[in-house]
Amino acid sequence: MGVKESLPLADNQGKACMKTLMVLAVSTCLAWVPAQAQSSTEERDTQSKLIALEQVVRVQALPSKDVKTLEMFLADEFVLVTLEGRMESKAETFANIQELNSLHYVMNEVQVRVHGSTAIATGLFRMSGVQRGKPFVRQGRFLDTWLNHDGRWLLISSLSTPTG
Repeated sequence: MGVKESLPLADNQGKACMKTLMVLAVSTCLAWVPAQAQSSTEERDTQSKLIALEQVVRVQALPSKDVKTLEMFLADEFVLVTLEGRMESKAETFANIQELNSLHYVMNEVQVRVHGSTAIATGLFRMSGVQRGKPFVRQGRFLDTWLNHDGRWLLISSLSTPTG
């Protein structure tokens, strides 16, 4: 008979425990949603910033041979893989830019994926101009790797591949 008397008490404690667990579970879920929303907002802000940096580097600084701006955004260890498959260091890239007589650069379909302090930017490009007196037109896809170093995004590598 002592057991039967303790069952209602145990049942009430179980219900109270279950209610507490439910409140904790719901509270955890509700706290997680704003954190995720904030994270998504920060990621969208970072994506927008990097798309703008791509624009500055490719569409503005390259055609105007603005080495000062390029110096700000290209890491010292920057590596470029050209449309022809050649690897160029930052210094070699700067030297090739100086050989351009003119350059027009257009980007399309730029997307950025952020992975912590690293981001990958991809897109299509078309460039035309004159280099060493010879006109050229090139188009392709690019894949750029950005690294956030001390709060500053730096381009550490760029790969270009031709499109048909």
